[in-house]
Amino acid sequence: MKRILFAFILILTSTFLSAHVIAPSLQGRAGGESSSGEPSLLLHRAIALTDATMQKSFVANSLHMYDTYDTATGQGAGTADVWPYTAAIEAHCSVLEALEQLRDEEPDLYAQHHERFVIRLRQLYDNLAYYAGTYLLNSYARVARWTIYGVHRAGTKGTAAVKGIENVYDDQMWICRELIRAYRLTGYDGYLKEATMLANYCIDGWDCCLDGAGNEYGGISWGPGYNSKHSCSNAPLIQPLVWLADIYRADDEPEDLRYYYIQPDGTRASVMRRHSDVYLEMARKIYAWQKEKLLNRTTGVYWDMCGAVQGEIKYVKVGRDTYRDHIDLNGPSGTAYTYNSGTMLAGAAELYRATAEAAYLDDLNALARSCFSRFTSSKRIDGIVYRLWPTDDVATSGFNTWFDNVLMRAYVDAAPYNTSPTPTALNSFRLNLNYGWEHHLRDGLLPIHLIDGWGDATVTKGFHQMAFASELAMLAVWQQRQAQPDAVPQLPADASVSPSATEGQFFDLQGRVATRPLRRGLYVLAGHKIQLQ
Repeated sequence: MKRILFAFILILTSTFLSAHVIAPSLQGRAGGESSSGEPSLLLHRAIALTDATMQKSFVANSLHMYDTYDTATGQGAGTADVWPYTAAIEAHCSVLEALEQLRDEEPDLYAQHHERFVIRLRQLYDNLAYYAGTYLLNSYARVARWTIYGVHRAGTKGTAAVKGIENVYDDQMWICRELIRAYRLTGYDGYLKEATMLANYCIDGWDCCLDGAGNEYGGISWGPGYNSKHSCSNAPLIQPLVWLADIYRADDEPEDLRYYYIQPDGTRASVMRRHSDVYLEMARKIYAWQKEKLLNRTTGVYWDMCGAVQGEIKYVKVGRDTYRDHIDLNGPSGTAYTYNSGTMLAGAAELYRATAEAAYLDDLNALARSCFSRFTSSKRIDGIVYRLWPTDDVATSGFNTWFDNVLMRAYVDAAPYNTSPTPTALNSFRLNLNYGWEHHLRDGLLPIHLIDGWGDATVTKGFHQMAFASELAMLAVWQQRQAQPDAVPQLPADASVSPSATEGQFFDLQGRVATRPLRRGLYVLAGHKIQLQ
């Protein structure tokens, strides 16, 4: 009955994806500026930009996403891959998070937009199936059939090409991350189920082959059809894994996740384990592997990848079955993109929150400083110094706009633990976005050069617009948290206590009610940060 009712609601609300997608309260008001403070202003702009992008970059019925949109002709062109499509899901999650954060301050805004963003998020998820496909994978420790997401959109749901290089692990990780956020924001179990499957698929890509000392080589290749191992196919999984560990943790949590591994004699084996244990363990292992292999200790930020000594996938036959085998790597190389450091910054924040281990905090502080000094440049306009983050020459030549969004969100995650330079970094994003909005808004959209404007360019990508929308929403979340210092204190832990020795409402360091049962880590109780042992 619930499914029928929900389908009926979707039909009734399909006009959100038509030319009337922008809510009436935001039309004709320069993005719906609010007079109730900066967080509200940023949220109004995030909503307006998300709506404008849905109107211009998506086809209403099937949510086909265009690759590009021309502001001169008002026409979309091409078909976006699954990665840009995921950015639309991300923007909706960020707006919903901001609406929740500002609910008391903006009850009318919440009432007007929350439900329609929940519905449209579900529509985006349902149409994600155009990128889904099923195939049989011979991985390092097992052979299994998976239904995951390919790079390219198919003409019908569930028929996308996904074998070999047609799917990559980082796409699954970004989707996993946003579906966990969607689950937390809406409570819809389908999001959690899909996110769990995708996390397990990515863990299945971990190189568990053993070296001469009996240790796992580790690392996840770019995809099942590649041997190279990239920052982007490892670190994005850390944060979602810690989130999943939080969600599944329970006093009576069953050992119902089958974990596959390789024994010293080369035979493949499996054991039943608790989800929360596996996910936290894998988050730690992935973080350690990437730090060891891909941290540039000269610049303090992360390399792009380690290439493999050969391109062809190697297999080994064990008993009746054939498994993927290890291929050695070359040293680290490639461009230091902002997002590859951003995912490690977010990973350090989550692992520190979950474990209270000082090493993660040390890494977080060092990386936050290195990212700001390594990636930003300055430009003075009318006496104001703007800090600029990497940008492509034109919107069609790269993805730095979204890469920067990943790093910005990581600074939001790091905010409870880092006082320098996190506020400066986040304020630089805020100043740039507001300047672009007030000086260069065209057809309801922003140029990738927020300070310099469009120039001769007329073409943009919905991918970049959704990144900007997510940034605006998460900046609203951050600023609202800053206005409530007791909810997210910027102080060392006040005490180390046992959960059984405390009473009262616990919050995580993002201001959310903490999931029980509580495990060791950092929490907020009665306005103070405490460490549970």
